[in-house]
Amino acid sequence: MGERHHNPDWRHRLIPRLSLYPTRQSFVAARVRCAYARLGNHRTRFYHDCVRRDSGEFDFGARLGAGQPIVFSLARLAADSQMTMAELPTSILFADVGAAATKVGLLGLVAGQYRMIGATRTPTTVGAPYHDAMVGVHQAIMQLQALTGRRLLDGQGMLIKPARADGDGADAFTAVTSATMPLRTVVIGLSRDYSVTGAMRAVNSTYAQVEHTIAVDEESGRWGTTAQDGRAGGPSDAVEKLAMLMPDVIVMVGGIDGGAVTPLLEMASIVAAVGAAMDSTRRPLVVFAGNRDARGQVAERIGSLMEMRVVDNVLPALDRVNPGPLQTELENIYRQQQVEKIPGLDKLAAWAPRGVMTSADAFTRVAEYLARKYQLRVLALDLGAGATTLIHTNGAQLKRAILEEWSIGYGLEQLVDAVGMEKIMRWLPASFEPSQVHAQLLNQAIHPTATPTRWHDLTALNAAGRELLSKVTQLWQDDPTLTLMDSDLVLLTGAPIARGSKPSALLLMLLDALDVRGIFSVAADTMGLAPALGAVAGINAEAAAQALESDCLVTWGTVFVPELAPRSGEPVVLNVQVQPARGGRLEVEVKYGSLELIPLGEGEKAQVELRGTGNVRWGKNGTIAGVKNNVFKREVQGGTAGLLIDARGRPLPFMENLERQRDKAQEWMWEAGA
Repeated sequence: MGERHHNPDWRHRLIPRLSLYPTRQSFVAARVRCAYARLGNHRTRFYHDCVRRDSGEFDFGARLGAGQPIVFSLARLAADSQMTMAELPTSILFADVGAAATKVGLLGLVAGQYRMIGATRTPTTVGAPYHDAMVGVHQAIMQLQALTGRRLLDGQGMLIKPARADGDGADAFTAVTSATMPLRTVVIGLSRDYSVTGAMRAVNSTYAQVEHTIAVDEESGRWGTTAQDGRAGGPSDAVEKLAMLMPDVIVMVGGIDGGAVTPLLEMASIVAAVGAAMDSTRRPLVVFAGNRDARGQVAERIGSLMEMRVVDNVLPALDRVNPGPLQTELENIYRQQQVEKIPGLDKLAAWAPRGVMTSADAFTRVAEYLARKYQLRVLALDLGAGATTLIHTNGAQLKRAILEEWSIGYGLEQLVDAVGMEKIMRWLPASFEPSQVHAQLLNQAIHPTATPTRWHDLTALNAAGRELLSKVTQLWQDDPTLTLMDSDLVLLTGAPIARGSKPSALLLMLLDALDVRGIFSVAADTMGLAPALGAVAGINAEAAAQALESDCLVTWGTVFVPELAPRSGEPVVLNVQVQPARGGRLEVEVKYGSLELIPLGEGEKAQVELRGTGNVRWGKNGTIAGVKNNVFKREVQGGTAGLLIDARGRPLPFMENLERQRDKAQEWMWEAGA
């Protein structure tokens, strides 16, 4: 494997940021005339020192250190959106109907660049008392009209499209949503270590909640009474349990292609028994993703009772896992059974010719875009009120996990019940009382749209966030194809960022919960609009990319997480030298088990040298550009948090005594500036 050319200086902003932060009345707003006044003649660029070509292309080869230059072409972006440059909409209205909040934004051309004209946020109205997603969308658009001075709706409340000469209306509309219940899913397979594990990779990548899993190889033949003569017999204990769960979907997996069929037929009889035990109006849909030779006979036993769909085997051979077709089918079912049934979504979809995307799919598009265009390994995280999405992609491969059972909003109570207060309290200083923290978390679960303002409340929520992230990463433990250890860019969006926690506090939360190592940049979607811009990219990729860069993403800084093996008796493991471009020099000794935060503001650069006194390794394979003989030396970029060095070692050293661990958590907060 060749040297991995990490580029921590992954982006630089030349356009001054607009004042796009939440107020009491609105989530974000900026008038066009203010944008013109502030922009002047500045131009948006994705890298600060790329070379502008006459053709309108930017050459990033020198920045990334790749063998061949990477060309970022506006024309190519337009091709990605399947439109010619002349057909591209220049003003785009978009909506994000989330579990707790509905956000609406307007993109437009300002001084030749696509900018966020304004955005507003209102509570989602899918539930009581409105039961209509469009109510919240209309409320947000009305606020947006007042803030921008543009009329977007006509007298009947319909979208003005296309945009008029006077600036009213919009050329296009897109929408995303995560305001649904997950697919309640049961997975039944022949072997837990093989077929069930393969199916879980697909299920965990979609908006599905696994209610129960059954591996026949663990059931000791208890199915005998339900599989006589190919007919469903009297329900066993397991059949009764599955019928009581009333799942939306039963996923059947097992056997390699060309393998034995009989065990799958017995399993099909079990599933048929479940259907027979349920009311005909509540029977689940069955997806068969097992041995292709068994499809016909399995369909004969199930098809008369329940709708059945067939996809390619998740385990076509013992050495090959194929979760993609099952994942795609589950996503289709989710859209049909859950998304399309959101109250009022039919009216929203009528405005969006390309349909309403799920937030996870749209956010995945953003992560893949960054990875492919800039040859980065991107870790993207969306901590939503209703679901948590974790994406890791290197441009060629992609892994995604979606957890809906627990979240940082509606799912907080379930999270607390699952992990227990002791695990949450280990991240909090001694001044936090368990009963008060428990009450705060339950209150946030009841009122997920509430925005805490006290440091105490934000810190308690971030402690719960650590356990939530830990649970999400557990969904990937069985998949070696991509790991979290090596990332070049960590991209964050979601509720904790919108709530106003300090960047350093959220950086510490990530480092505590995720096994990310090496050297990487961290950027935050401060407006919470990255998923919505993923949908915008489908009709105008240029607009989505420029708005994401100019108005949404803020660099928090560069993080260093070496793998350390300290020498006995030597507490100092790293000697650090920092020479900012503005002048000066800083030398720091970093002790094993500590964190060191070095101020380096957004847009600032510095030459950094980290020299280990013991055995220091950077990254999973030690293949990071700028590292020679275990010494890192290169120019890096700062951010709103600065440079953070984590020398605590991995896995994190937890104290067995809870009180001592909480004292250690306080030390970590002080050291990280949290």
